[in-house]
Amino acid sequence: MAETRTRSAALIPQGVMYYYRDKHIYCRYQYALRDAVDPALLQQAVDAALAEAEHFKLKLVREKQDVYLVPNERPFTVCLGSALKAMPEETDGYFFNLSCEGDTVYFDWFHFVADGRGVSRFLTRILLEYCNRRYGAGFACPPLTAAPPYDMQALVALDPTIGQEKMPEIDPVQPETGRLCRSMVRLDKASLVAAAARCGVKPVSALLGLLCLAMGPLLGRERVEYCYSTDTRRALGVPDAFYNCVASFRYGVQAGPAARLADLAPAIDADLKANLVPEVQLRQMAKMMHWVVRVDALKAPLKIKKRVFRMGEAMGNFPADFWISYLGDPLDPARGYPPALNDYIRDFEVWVPPDGASVGFEVASFQGQLIVCIQDKLGRAGLAGALQAACEREGVAVRFAGEVGPALPHQE
Repeated sequence: MAETRTRSAALIPQGVMYYYRDKHIYCRYQYALRDAVDPALLQQAVDAALAEAEHFKLKLVREKQDVYLVPNERPFTVCLGSALKAMPEETDGYFFNLSCEGDTVYFDWFHFVADGRGVSRFLTRILLEYCNRRYGAGFACPPLTAAPPYDMQALVALDPTIGQEKMPEIDPVQPETGRLCRSMVRLDKASLVAAAARCGVKPVSALLGLLCLAMGPLLGRERVEYCYSTDTRRALGVPDAFYNCVASFRYGVQAGPAARLADLAPAIDADLKANLVPEVQLRQMAKMMHWVVRVDALKAPLKIKKRVFRMGEAMGNFPADFWISYLGDPLDPARGYPPALNDYIRDFEVWVPPDGASVGFEVASFQGQLIVCIQDKLGRAGLAGALQAACEREGVAVRFAGEVGPALPHQE
């Protein structure tokens, strides 16, 4: 069958920014199931889910001055092992990969194609399909509805800096560089909620405060700058979008040796709540995407577009000491997944490189704990221990804190 060259509009230019960045951003979810994974049944589950999710059946086309997506007509193949493959080069053009080893399912994806919330829906569906085949669970698998592309021009028109000749110049934090390594801290969720209540803030604001208290001594200074992402699907009117829908913000606090959570948390909470207002999210996203649109429209070779894009990011407001992304429950409970799915899952981890920061924190809420997966470039020991000490000083129980092995391949 002749290959179609029809472009997919959903990621043009919604996702192209991740292609223009200097390094590929590969993300990983991994689920430990209650029994050894059957690769053949997992393949059947992926085939069934992929048939419902055209968004993930795409491949990249590179031209001299352009990059875009077209349908991928090759079959997808589940792999054995835990190795992270280069995407799309080693995955038959797909921007995701699924593999298994022992009792663990590894789901990797290139940030080009989706963010964590978009992937959660797809992966939850795969797990439902697998449990139906492996255990006869009988889970309902309704259609995976998808949202069309949002109106990019309407969004860009909201940019408060529109008309400026260039992006505003600031003095960004220079991220540290070193050997990328992984560590993890698991917090008791109930005790974090209690600590947040004592400060009168949201639990995620309390977590941000704890991260700042831990980072300050490691950085050797009192001022700590961080960035965080917010989901904009509802603000954009595309709640079913698989593609990237994120507005990112930057904030900083004084986290000196004498600082306590109650000193930091109220201001952190106020900043977070102010930036969750839909109008604020849309203005911020418009600023971010306007630069992407301008670069994408350049009549220049791809290598020049990439260089211009990176210059714009350096002038932007996002390099920071650490980056945090709060995923919440990775099984997408807002869409009514059956709670019984938890009976087949023992554990969860999520790994994303620290893009534009010295340290990246990815946080998931799962089975009564907050799982803080850390990828850092500080080149210093003790990050997990520093966070543990900050938590315990504020009455937040820590279930685990420690190193969990080297960085994943392709992320050095």
